[in-house]
This record gives sequence, structure tokens and C-alpha cells, in this order.
Amino acid sequence: MARKWFDLTSRRTQQEDLAVSGVGSGEGSGDGNRDDNRNDNGNGEKENVMTQAAPTTKKAPLQSAREVPSFQVELSPMEDIYRAAGIMIPRKGYTIKKVVEMLNSEHLSGLSKEKKRAAVLMALDAAGISIDQVQQDAKARQDALDSYEAAQKKQLEAEWVRKAEEVIQIQAELESIKAHYMARISRNMEGVAREKAAFSSWQATKQEEMQSMADALELCLKSPVPEQASTPPAEVSLVKVSATTA
Repeated sequence: MARKWFDLTSRRTQQEDLAVSGVGSGEGSGDGNRDDNRNDNGNGEKENVMTQAAPTTKKAPLQSAREVPSFQVELSPMEDIYRAAGIMIPRKGYTIKKVVEMLNSEHLSGLSKEKKRAAVLMALDAAGISIDQVQQDAKARQDALDSYEAAQKKQLEAEWVRKAEEVIQIQAELESIKAHYMARISRNMEGVAREKAAFSSWQATKQEEMQSMADALELCLKSPVPEQASTPPAEVSLVKVSATTA
């Protein structure tokens, strides 16, 4: 026992000496740090590779196969159309719209067409605006409106055609679904009819079974009627003769 204890103590002392010498020389700690760094770098590289190899992908929201895509018509106001077409308000502000406002004003409401025309021409002349400028402005605005209308009409007609085709497809799906459920209803009704017939037949068999059991039980439970002993006439006469003789 003492021998074993001494051996263990000497081994511990040797290990501690080796550890101290390793720390002092820096070799043991350096190797250990390099190993740790290698392990850390290896783990870090693996983690980076794993992170890069498995990028997070966002799942697209599920959309029902029967969902109808919405299409909302947004028509621009007139002023936005003019602005998009590059039609600017002149410096003095005398556009065709200004002329329209003048004709619809309270000052000219009660005048005849000739007087209204004279008043408008007088105002344009006073402002230094020619009729050609007003005509050009009106033409530019009409062209802008016509171009916008043509583009919107083309887009809307394509959408209307798509919706018409979609309506036909929905109707076909509806007919298919209707036929499917009508077939299910028919099968259920036929099944119910068969089950009712089978149950009615079983009930009839049950009634026959119960009647046969009741008849058998009644026959077994009823006591038989006692039969009276009947003496033949010849024997009766013999009995009477013997009695008389006695």
C-alpha cells in the first residue's frame, strides 16, 4: 500500500515539473494556443461555411388557386394628364380653360353668343393673346386627352378580355364542381334507399322470427285438455246385467 502511494506521488511530481517547465519555455502554451486557435478557426470556418451554404429564404405567401386577382382602374385627373403631356400654363394664364371660365362666369351668363364672343375677344386683345395661341392650347389638350384615352382603353379592353375568359373558366369549374357534388348526392340517396330496403327486409324477417318463437312458446306453456274415459256400450250393458243378477 505504501509502495503504491509513493509511486502515485512521484508521478504527480513529475507531471507538475513537466507542466512548469513547459510554461516557462513557452512551448507547451504556444502549442496549446495554436491547437486552440486551429480548433477555433476550424469551427469558425465551418460556421461561416454553414451560414453561407444555408441562406435564409423567405417563403412566398400561399395563394389560393381560386383567388381572383384584383384589378383596380385608376384614371388620372385632367390636370395630371395635361401636366404629364408637358402642357404648361402660359405666363399670363390665358389658356382655353381660362376662356371657358370666362364664358361660364356670372358677368357673361345673361348675354347672347355674339356678345359673349365680343367680350372674350376684347379680353384676349387686352391681354395680348391671339386666337391662334388659344387654338394651339386647346389642340394640345385635346391630343393629350385622346392619347391618354387610347392608352387606357387598350389596357382596359385587354383586362376585360382576360376577365371574360376567367368568367368562362370559373363557370366551367362551377359546372364541374356541381356535377361532382350532384353525383355524391345521388350516391348518398341511392345508398340510403338500399339501406332502408335492407332494414325493412330485416324487420320483416324479425317479425317472422318473433312470431314463430311466440307460437312455439305458447304451445309449450298451454296445459293439455284432460280427456274423459269413455266406456264402450257393450261393457256398460254387461255391467248392468251383472248388477241385476246379484
